[in-house]
Amino acid sequence: MIQAWCNIIIRNILLGIYCVLISSVSVAYPNIEGIQVYQKNFHFSEARKQSLADDIDRFHNADNMWDLLRSEFTLPHYEDSPEVQEQLNFFMSNPGFLLHSAQRAAPYLYYISQQVKKRHLPLEIVLLPMIESAYNPFAYSTAGAGGIWQMMPGTATGFGIKQNWWYDGRRDVIASTKAALDYLVYLGGFFDGDWLLAIAAYNTGEGNVLAAIHKNIQEGRSTDFWSLPLSQQTRDYVPRLLALAIIIANPESYPIDFPSVHNAPYLAQIDVGGQIDLSHAAYLAGLSIQSLKQLNPGYNHIATDPNGPYKLILPIQNVEQFTENFTRSPLYEQALIRKYKVKPGDTLLTVAKKFKTTPPTLRKMNSLSSNNLKPGSHLRIPTLNTEITQRILDSEKYHVTVSSKNPALAMLENRHTPYSLQPGDTLYMVRHGDNLRKIADKFHLPVKALLIANRFKRMYVVAVGSKLIVPTHITKTNNMQKYQLAPGDTIYVVREGDTVEKIARKFHLTAPDIRIANLLASNDIQEGDRLVIPTHG
Repeated sequence: MIQAWCNIIIRNILLGIYCVLISSVSVAYPNIEGIQVYQKNFHFSEARKQSLADDIDRFHNADNMWDLLRSEFTLPHYEDSPEVQEQLNFFMSNPGFLLHSAQRAAPYLYYISQQVKKRHLPLEIVLLPMIESAYNPFAYSTAGAGGIWQMMPGTATGFGIKQNWWYDGRRDVIASTKAALDYLVYLGGFFDGDWLLAIAAYNTGEGNVLAAIHKNIQEGRSTDFWSLPLSQQTRDYVPRLLALAIIIANPESYPIDFPSVHNAPYLAQIDVGGQIDLSHAAYLAGLSIQSLKQLNPGYNHIATDPNGPYKLILPIQNVEQFTENFTRSPLYEQALIRKYKVKPGDTLLTVAKKFKTTPPTLRKMNSLSSNNLKPGSHLRIPTLNTEITQRILDSEKYHVTVSSKNPALAMLENRHTPYSLQPGDTLYMVRHGDNLRKIADKFHLPVKALLIANRFKRMYVVAVGSKLIVPTHITKTNNMQKYQLAPGDTIYVVREGDTVEKIARKFHLTAPDIRIANLLASNDIQEGDRLVIPTHG
C-alpha cells in the first residue's frame, strides 16, 4: 500500500513538472490529453486558426465513439453471472436512463477516454460515471459525494481537488477526472491488477474490501470479488458496470440506440488569467449561460474564483470567437496586467527584474517620465512576455481618426481606447460574396463604424468564415424611434422551439432586423422573452 502511494506521489510530481513546462508555451499542445489547452496568449496566428479549423473539421467527420469503445473493452464481463444478468434486465427495462446518461456523457466522453488510455486503465472505466451519477456533473449524494465521479470531500482533498465557497473541483469534470483516475490507478496497484476488486473499492473503500478478503482467508474461502461478503450496494455496483459494458459491446443483442458521439476532441480549456463573470464569458463565446455552466460546473457562482482557477471549458468551435472577443474586452488587459505597490528602496530596475520585464516597458505602461518611484504608489505590471505587452501598448495608442456628422458614429470616433464588444452589438460571420460595404449596408451602418469596431486602418478584404463586431448598439443613438414601439409594430412572446431566424421568416423580415430592433447581441433567445417585431413598414 505504501509503495502504491509512493508511485502516485512520484507520478504526480513528474506530471506537475510536465505541466509547468507546457504552461510556459502559449500554444495548444497535442490532444493526447483529450482536450486542447490554451494559455493566456490569445493572439491566434493564421496558422493557429487553420489548425483550429482543421480540428473542428476532424471533429465533425470523426467516427462514432461507441463503436471504438466496444472494440477496446478488455475486462471479462461475466455475462452468464446471475448478478450481471439481473443488472442487464434492469437496464433493458429502463432504456431512458441509459439514453439520458449517454446524452449527458457526450461532451466529456472523448476527454475521459483519452485520460483512461493515458493511464493504461481498462476502457470500461469510461462508463463508471454513468453508474455513479448518470454523467451529471451537478449530482450530489445524500452522503455528500459530488460530481460525475461522486467523490467524497475528504477523498477529493487527498487527491488535490480544491473546494471552497467559489469552486467545487469535484464538479469540475477536468479536475475530478484526474483525481478519480489517479485514485483508480492507486486501487489497481493496491489489488495487484484485479480490477473487479479495485472497482469495488472505488465504491466502498479499499479498507472494506481488504477486510472482506481477510475474513474469507480466515474462513478458507475464495477471495475473488464474487465470493466476498461485501455490502449489497457494492455487490450490485460491479455487475452493473459489467452489464453496461455488455450492452454497449453487443448492440445486436441489446438494441439501444445510443446518440452518436464524435471520436475527436470536443473541448478546449482556456486560461483567461483572472476572474471573469460567467455570463460575460458566455456572451463573448456566443453560448447561452446554461451551456457554459454545463461545461464549467465547478464554479458555484456566477463568476470564477478570484484566487483561481481561471480556466474555462468551451467547445472547440467557440474558441476563436471567444478569444477574438476577449482580446477586445477590457477584461483582457486585467488578465494580462497586475498591480504592484511600490516599497521603500524599490527602483524601476529592481521591479523590472522582479517581474521579468524591462524598465522601458514599465515606464511606457505607467506613463513615467523618469526612473524615480514613489513608495506607496502603484505600478501596472505585465504578466506576459515583453513582446506581447508591447503589442497591447501599441493597440492602446491606436485610434482611428475620421470625421462625420453622424452623431452615432461620432461616439466611436471619440473613443481613446480600442473598441470592445458592447451590449446590443452583433457578432457577424462573413459569408461568400460579403465585403465591408455590403455588411455595413445590411446593418444600416456606415463602413467607418465597422473599421473602428474591428480596428481596421483601411478597407480590408474580409475572409469568409471570419467574425466581425458590428456595433449595432449605436443605431439606438442614431435612430431612437427604431427601438420604440411604432404604430403597426408587434410584440411577440417567444415560444418553445423559436429561433430568431424562425421568427424573422414568420414576419417576412431578416434576423438582423429582429436583433437590431431588440438590441440583441446574438441569436440567443429564451422561451417567454418579449420581442419587438418592426412590422410598421
